[in-house]
Amino acid sequence: MRANFLLTALLGTFLLSGSAFADSITYTLSNDHCSGSCGTAPFGTVTLSQDGANTVKVNVSLSAGDSFVSTGFSGSFAFDLIGNPHITVINLTSGWSLDSAYADSLHFDGFGDLNYALVCNTCGNGGSHPFSQPISFDVTATGLTPASFAELSTGSTGAYFVADILGTTGKTGPVGATTPGTVTPEPSALLLSGAGAILLGLGTFRRRSKA
Repeated sequence: MRANFLLTALLGTFLLSGSAFADSITYTLSNDHCSGSCGTAPFGTVTLSQDGANTVKVNVSLSAGDSFVSTGFSGSFAFDLIGNPHITVINLTSGWSLDSAYADSLHFDGFGDLNYALVCNTCGNGGSHPFSQPISFDVTATGLTPASFAELSTGSTGAYFVADILGTTGKTGPVGATTPGTVTPEPSALLLSGAGAILLGLGTFRRRSKA
């Protein structure tokens, strides 16, 4: 009886949690629009995970040998959001800043226009002073979830995310994530599923015990 009560309480706690069913989504930067090719794909990944109500944590990691640069676009990393909301960005990696909290038309060659961009303030012009470390930040907007990022840019080759990079070939330019992301269940969702299965098993056991 006590075990059943505790598991019921655990289940209720997760149901009340906003992140109980918040899966993470990973996109791959695999489309190359660099001048003369930046090398061999994939060029990196973008991982989205829920971080409380209305907030999504974004982690961007480039592949070995690739670096962020600033070659004249509106930013060195760009993304879209469904509904074009006003956003707040916090916990952004040092040396970076948000171009604008409001959706804009930011052009990236080969991928068309995206709405939001991050600027690499420590990057020099062109391929000088590249930034090779991963970047991360939290985006907040009303009702924001990882699924909110599933909007393609306006170009003929639509992309969910675009990064301006210096590749292993020494060439620079934008690379993009043009295919839907891969969903990975969060540990909380898996634990909730396991708790539900245990509760179901206990209920079956009690019914058999009374028979």
